[in-house]
Amino acid sequence: MIEKVCHVGPALSVQGGICSVLLSYKKLFGLTEKNFLATYNGSFLRSLPLVLKTCLKVLFASKKSPILYELHTASYGSFWRMFVVSLFVRLRGMKYAPHVHGSVFDEFCNNSSAFTKKAIRSYFRNAAKIIVLSSEMEAFLRSFDPVLHNFATVPNPCESIASSPVDLSKHVNPVKVIFSGRFGDRKGVLDLIKAFDAALFDVPAELFLFGDGEIERVRNAVSQSKKKDVIHVSPWLRHDEYIKQLSEYDLLVLPSYAERFSMSLVEALGMGLPVISTFVGGTAEVVDDGVCGILCNPGDIQALTKALEKLVNDKNLRIQMGLAGWNRAKSNFTADVVLNKLERVYEDIACC
Repeated sequence: MIEKVCHVGPALSVQGGICSVLLSYKKLFGLTEKNFLATYNGSFLRSLPLVLKTCLKVLFASKKSPILYELHTASYGSFWRMFVVSLFVRLRGMKYAPHVHGSVFDEFCNNSSAFTKKAIRSYFRNAAKIIVLSSEMEAFLRSFDPVLHNFATVPNPCESIASSPVDLSKHVNPVKVIFSGRFGDRKGVLDLIKAFDAALFDVPAELFLFGDGEIERVRNAVSQSKKKDVIHVSPWLRHDEYIKQLSEYDLLVLPSYAERFSMSLVEALGMGLPVISTFVGGTAEVVDDGVCGILCNPGDIQALTKALEKLVNDKNLRIQMGLAGWNRAKSNFTADVVLNKLERVYEDIACC
């Protein structure tokens, strides 16, 4: 049934975020270009004609195909683009399902004007189904608007889950710790540098930081660390190259302040690496705390330091958590698992 669904979101050429999810859908579920409509190409002004074009396509589309418009929604401009498209879908008497992404979507809702809040409530109340990445977002939206009830929780699929977990027992020192994400405050990379600097390790360890954003700020923080010789700062890797290299590391750390559903955590678990992250967004539904990784509160440098010490100093624990993480990824985040969840959503909508 997924082949009869039209996914509305950014152009497939836009980097990161929702586009990565849509590219995974296209690749893993055998979709074609016809299954996607773009409302954003990286520039607000240059995207306006795309929004208009998509609205016209909705206006003149056959009512038999597609059976559903899945509107991939984040905050601010993304929300307004999807809201406008939803008005045209409603005008045609057709069905749509918002698919909520965006690490700060809750902040966007709470901090919006009364007019925008009214638009948000209208957008969700008229949906055939509301697709969220975790029960945490469902709980938030229920509190934002108690009228809302028609939810479905569907995680993002991971296309790089290994057929077998990496054999961490064969890794030799130094223990290699990796961070991959945008450099800045939200992902907590500066907290990680401080915690790594303060940690007391029984074995040699090195920290590898991959990302974009505030690179010079991160380099400056590293230069002030007493462990600067074993902290490596590198630009963002191409995703396929990153996945190839991931198995060479021993654990991944992502101490975010805001996270809806982190693919970097899923990718690490799917490789068989233990992870350290924070209790934000849907992270606790990705990482089973104490089983396949360690979660701490965002900004708690002391807890992050202790988590690093615990995993770096205990190879057997890394092996144990890595295997548990791989099993969790295989059970929850493969293409087949996610597709089955989506198909059930589409069947429910079709029956209404």
